Amino acid sequence: MRVSKRFSLAVHSLLFVAVLSPKKRVTSTLVAESTGANAVTVRNIFLELSESGLLVASAGKNGGVHLAREPKEITLWDIYQAVETPDADEIFKMYDGSNECPIGKNFHQILYPHMASAVNAMKADMEQVTLETLQGELKTLLTKLQAEKCPAD
Repeated sequence: MRVSKRFSLAVHSLLFVAVLSPKKRVTSTLVAESTGANAVTVRNIFLELSESGLLVASAGKNGGVHLAREPKEITLWDIYQAVETPDADEIFKMYDGSNECPIGKNFHQILYPHMASAVNAMKADMEQVTLETLQGELKTLLTKLQAEKCPAD
């Protein structure tokens, strides 16, 4: 199964907004610096996240973005759906098969339920992880890294 970079970029962007927006105006340029992505790409992700009700963006000189919902209310599945397709037919690309062969004619019919089941399992796992969860994990990691950098005397 292939998920594009857009998903990780969207998660990174929302995590960045969740951490910084209460204290600082967050723009696509600022997020682009953090992600290493082009600011136009980030703006396109912002648009999709806004259309999905995850982000609120305001344009102009004093513009910026902030979360549309609390971090505990935004799951990885919400983010995935905003920038990717949850359709098993799109996630798992299949060749057409041959109408001349009984296997070729029926292959999709027997394989598709298994692929749909995999998507449902992915959805169930991703619904358990919220942006708040990721914020906590980031805080723990940063604390650990800081402790490793500056050991106590």
